[in-house]
Amino acid sequence: MTCKKGIVLNRMYVGDYLSSNLGHEVINLYQTDSNEHYIYLNASGDFASEHQNNIAYVLLVKYYTAGEVEIIGVATELEDVYQSNKKFTNKYCGINQAIYEQQKAYIDNNKISYGGVSILNIFNDAEQQSVYVTYKAKNVYVPISPTFIRFANAKESKHLDTDIVIKLTQIKQAKASLKQYIYPNKQSDYNILESLINNTSLWRKLGKESKVQINNNISRRAISLFDICQIQNDENRFSNALSYFMKRPEYYILWKEFFSQYNVVLKENFSITREEMTKIEDDTLMGNNQLNGGRIDLLIRDEEKIIVIENKIKSDINSIEGDGDGKQLERYLNYVRWRIAYNNQDYGKKAYFFILTPNYNPPKFKTKQMGDLYRTIFYGELYQFLSERKNIFENDINFVAFYNAIYRHTHKNVNDYLYYDMQDKFYRRIEENNSSK
Repeated sequence: MTCKKGIVLNRMYVGDYLSSNLGHEVINLYQTDSNEHYIYLNASGDFASEHQNNIAYVLLVKYYTAGEVEIIGVATELEDVYQSNKKFTNKYCGINQAIYEQQKAYIDNNKISYGGVSILNIFNDAEQQSVYVTYKAKNVYVPISPTFIRFANAKESKHLDTDIVIKLTQIKQAKASLKQYIYPNKQSDYNILESLINNTSLWRKLGKESKVQINNNISRRAISLFDICQIQNDENRFSNALSYFMKRPEYYILWKEFFSQYNVVLKENFSITREEMTKIEDDTLMGNNQLNGGRIDLLIRDEEKIIVIENKIKSDINSIEGDGDGKQLERYLNYVRWRIAYNNQDYGKKAYFFILTPNYNPPKFKTKQMGDLYRTIFYGELYQFLSERKNIFENDINFVAFYNAIYRHTHKNVNDYLYYDMQDKFYRRIEENNSSK
């Protein structure tokens, strides 16, 4: 009786490290220039000795939701490149010299390159480490339809009717490790995954079309200060940018059209206040008995209305961090109602309340009342709107940089963006190496 080998789930495109670096796992869905497939096992390319020559399949997955991952590929017929029993000697600068020399010799002998550039040169000094490739795979397949693994500890999540969802009953999702091993001792779950892998109707084999094709005519997204300063997730910087572009007279019509989608008709002379103080300090009944205080991200006024925009990228609307009591939406609501009722400048105006948030961070309102009062605008809606009107701002390099920075917040989860961003970095790195030859 032949003993079956294990399956390893390799979770990819994870962590802040990828915001400024190229992850080695980018190679997993590309063929080399010599038509070979190599697999890098997160997080550092290595594995414990008990897994040496003992893995049959690598499932390439990325985070989808708590307790659930999306399969983006599977590698089969594996040959170990990394040698876990290699003696560690002369360790320096975080690199194990013995392992590195073994890897370097293997890479040189097998001419592992992508787009004409050796994998040793694709990763720069900051990304250099002991291991560059973990396995050589005879075959790599990608799913024909979106395919997901739901672990035993998963919460329910919504899927399209065309999605394939594989439910495991024994195994919980690993909390921290980016690689998770499943052996036949977990018989039911192992059999479920093995049957999935061997169902040829579900997979498309990657061939030469997955080789890196360098096209000098392709215009890639320009790197901007959002990328250089790594402020793609900074709520304050995004709010500052929104405030700046909303104040520019040449874009008044653009923003009027945007808000008209939400049945808000702005007058030509609207104004924007950034971080409006909401402390009510007079002796009115509302000021004494209701929550107030804090700063509204963006407050738009015209002669007939007030618009509140709370911008949330990573934080939650109910978070007490930096907010005191986690009730900022109520406080902003009370402040605007006070201005409409008591302040001569805004007396009698109509109020509108919005939450601007990434598609991967939908707001969870504490009460139905707040959910009814605050309308959600997803960054994907803003990006789509601007995409259809790029001719209005395409010559404004600052607006273009802001528009490009929005893109990462249009995905259903952060890992989706990291996936596309990493492919872009991969091609840039290859092109940079080729241009310097």
